[in-house]
Amino acid sequence: MITTWGAVGIAVAIWLATSWYLNERLKLVHQKLDVDMDKYNVLREYLYEIDPQFDEERRLMIELHESLDTGKLSFAGKEHMDLTKEKKERGYRTLQSSFVDGGHHAPNQ
Repeated sequence: MITTWGAVGIAVAIWLATSWYLNERLKLVHQKLDVDMDKYNVLREYLYEIDPQFDEERRLMIELHESLDTGKLSFAGKEHMDLTKEKKERGYRTLQSSFVDGGHHAPNQ
């Protein structure tokens, strides 16, 4: 017959084995989720490149990088920050927002 300590030992062994198994399954889920989220980021960047609502934002970023390369004075950085703030207030997505916490939605009323 099994003793109390034997039963406790078996229960602990089963608990550890189950925990290890579930942890391994969770690692696989996280790997798959990472792959899917990377795909969404690539899609988001592609849509950002072709979507006309981002034309002004792209133009300002190009102007900012050109001014940094040439050393010319430019207010493109400030204008970009103002544009981003304005879009955020209106509820529009920017490239820095994610699919999870943002998107095009109606502003809060």
